[in-house]
Amino acid sequence: MQYLTSALFFMFSTSAAFSGEVVLGLGVDDVLKHTETSATAFVAEYHSSPFFEGSRTAYSFAVAAQFDSDQDVFLGAGLSAQWNVKDSPWFIEGSFMPGLYTKGTDGTPLNGKVQFRTLIGLGYELNDTSRVSLALDHKSNARLKSPNPGSETLVIRYHHSFR
Repeated sequence: MQYLTSALFFMFSTSAAFSGEVVLGLGVDDVLKHTETSATAFVAEYHSSPFFEGSRTAYSFAVAAQFDSDQDVFLGAGLSAQWNVKDSPWFIEGSFMPGLYTKGTDGTPLNGKVQFRTLIGLGYELNDTSRVSLALDHKSNARLKSPNPGSETLVIRYHHSFR
């Protein structure tokens, strides 16, 4: 729990001077039922200002904390990307984050502390600083250990940009 507290403190103590984006989400863990441990999940992320921007793309560094009602905790850091759909408010998001996972009391047994999270989502820009998205993530140990059941989380996310 101290790791979660530290990660959340880091993410929420970032000021507008850092720019970037805070993402908060609520959803369901283990939606594809690899185990019998579906749980309510909460996700908090911080995406830095993009280190690369193209005409329709943006790539950022990101950190994430995810915990659920089974007391599973994932803390990760990696890359986040956004692809804008033509000249519309729609966008596609994706990320890759290696991280550490701790199984809770009734949590999903992912077999190992080192896990890799990939995410794909579809979102809509509400205004210059607010966006919403629906995202599916997958966590697994990338076959570093066997078995490798993996787990998916479906999340509705709110993005707030500091521009």
